[in-house]
Amino acid sequence: MDNALRNCFVARIFNLFKSAYPRSLPGRLQRGLLNYYDKSVTKRLLVLFLVVSPRIVYSGCYRLLKRFNAFLNRFNGLFSESLAFSITKARVFEGSAVFRLLSYLKPRGILLIAFGLFLPLDVFVRDVIEIGFLSAVWDEALLLVAALAVLLRRITAENPLKPKTTPIDAYLLLFIGVGLLLMAIVSPSASIAFAGYRAVCQFMLWFFVVTRLIENDKDFMILYFTISIMAVAVALHGVYQYIVRAPMPENWVAQAEATLRTRVYSITGSPNIMGALMVMTAPMLAALAYYLKPLWLKCLMWGGTFVCCLATLFTFSRGAWFGLAIAVVVFALAVDRRLLLAAVCAVFGLVLFVPEISNRIGFLFTTEFAEANSTGGRGERWEFGRMLIRSNPVFGFGLGRFGGAIAMQNQVIDGMNYFYMDNYYLKTLVEMGFVGLITYLYLLVNNLVWGLRAMFKTRRKSISALAAGLYSGAAGVLAHSFFENIFEVPYMNSYFWGFAAMIMYVGFLRRVTEK
Repeated sequence: MDNALRNCFVARIFNLFKSAYPRSLPGRLQRGLLNYYDKSVTKRLLVLFLVVSPRIVYSGCYRLLKRFNAFLNRFNGLFSESLAFSITKARVFEGSAVFRLLSYLKPRGILLIAFGLFLPLDVFVRDVIEIGFLSAVWDEALLLVAALAVLLRRITAENPLKPKTTPIDAYLLLFIGVGLLLMAIVSPSASIAFAGYRAVCQFMLWFFVVTRLIENDKDFMILYFTISIMAVAVALHGVYQYIVRAPMPENWVAQAEATLRTRVYSITGSPNIMGALMVMTAPMLAALAYYLKPLWLKCLMWGGTFVCCLATLFTFSRGAWFGLAIAVVVFALAVDRRLLLAAVCAVFGLVLFVPEISNRIGFLFTTEFAEANSTGGRGERWEFGRMLIRSNPVFGFGLGRFGGAIAMQNQVIDGMNYFYMDNYYLKTLVEMGFVGLITYLYLLVNNLVWGLRAMFKTRRKSISALAAGLYSGAAGVLAHSFFENIFEVPYMNSYFWGFAAMIMYVGFLRRVTEK
């Protein structure tokens, strides 16, 4: 199959372009800039910045966690003699296909698959079986089971495990602590404040769980492939919706855009969230195209990337398009700069030959858009949010009280016109004040910085492209969050911090013997 693919028309055109590009003007210009950059002071300063190693392994917290793991491991003998452990070792299960599969995956692999399928599981529990109690607690139950599995792993290990500390642990704990403090300071309604705090901070805990569930490259790839397969399935469903013109609410487009055939949403229920998911996962598929060796697998991954990008276009979410542009630029700079030229050509082609896309972008510069934006659109919403924060700029209006899902579910202030802020950073400012926003931005900036350092550390390893795919997808979602409350959605918040955990594994927790 590889030979057939190498000799096909598309492959010959690609090889022709690949051989001609170095001699072209853009190719020569790129080489000249790179040669100049390699000898510049800028590169030396950047390298010094990126080679910084985390110092947390020398901290008192690391030593405390090491002692805690050793303490848990003392109960190994007691647990191995228990009835529950004996049942798992019973010979009656041996030899079955299910037993072999479970033995290969191990409990942590099964939990990583469940985490990777967070979106379809969430839809199944909430919209298919529709059991009220289960719909309300299933995500907390999954997080609790995963945390217990992490604890059990430390008890049953043959030797005490090393602590899984990362450079961004402290920043996460700082924001979680600040959120707890703000919940106590500004809480006219304790139940609403707690619900708002839970919506902001609960899903960040997946970072600590995923960093401890991933112990080797097999665990990492199980999660990576699970999310990738899920994303392609959702993207294919979105493309199908576009083909059959799936119905959508009229308020998803302005009156001037009534000719738009549909905006796809798949199982997410929202084209904006659908777009954010595609922005996050499309670079993962592109990274696999660079990581995998067989040509047929490379073509398959590029096909998956194309489908995810196509689904992003069909959401007609301008915020998602902007996020995808950021993700493509970051990925191209980290992996293959030739992709920038291909991306620019693709954008010009879409704008010139796809009227729906050019009309959607051109509508931004019309008087109709300016009027819609200022009367019920983001402009009016953002202005109201800025006015609301003036009541308490330091500590905010209160968690769960305005701008997000919790406030929409608990409209307790008489006469208040409730709506989503459509900007997660502004929503954070309104609810948590400048204290909360600065702490949150401090967390995100350090997450990006240490993610860059993780990628730089793996630059000569085969897994480097996968780290870049995760990083660029996360960067694209952060850009998209300027226009949507992306992290209000539990699975998007969980996936984002799961991505951060995977990047930390690649850069700082992975054994040096791994390839």
